[in-house]
Amino acid sequence: METLQMRGVTPVLRTPFGFLVSPYQKDEQEVTEHAGDLKCNCTEATLSGDSKCQHTLAIQQYLTNIPGTDSENMIDQATADYYLSRIASLDEAMATNDESAKSQRAMIELWLEKQTESLERRRSFYSQALESWMLTNQLTSKRLVNGSVCLRKQQPEIEILDEEAVLQDERFVRAIPEKLAINKAALRQYVVATGEEIPGISVHLRDAKFSYKINARPTGATHGLE
Repeated sequence: METLQMRGVTPVLRTPFGFLVSPYQKDEQEVTEHAGDLKCNCTEATLSGDSKCQHTLAIQQYLTNIPGTDSENMIDQATADYYLSRIASLDEAMATNDESAKSQRAMIELWLEKQTESLERRRSFYSQALESWMLTNQLTSKRLVNGSVCLRKQQPEIEILDEEAVLQDERFVRAIPEKLAINKAALRQYVVATGEEIPGISVHLRDAKFSYKINARPTGATHGLE
């Protein structure tokens, strides 16, 4: 059977997505087609500015020499076996890239973890200094040039030590189908209002929680953490 190579035509594979030029070589080039226009990303096409290159010319020559779609699929067994070897090579390349990406991601995640830990430690110095400043000056909130700081009173933390003991008090029981459960919202409200520590619980008072809000900065401004 006469092949396109025998007639001096550069081999081309065609799919609904475009063309693959020189499939018998490892440096095959993909060319896409949009509304009849061919677009190639090779260096020659990029420099030409109009996507004209040896690959688009090969496709035009190919289309001239191929009368119909049936002829496009006429390959021999040796060619089929070669195409299979190219698929194997491309699968191997994709697997190699995947392993490389996994390694890079692991390195990036480790770098990010170390950077985050360092920046968080540095931030904690400033946060603790601001919290101490507010406590010393008996401030609950303060607006500053770069933002605002706040000490927000927190609800006490209630630890259930003996669930059965608490369930004996019907004030703090809510009905769940086939089960009795502690109504923690009612329990918290009662403890906060009365200060009573009923049997079965332990109340831990918590310090006010420090928080801050940074004002939007003009474009180009930095936080000084480079």
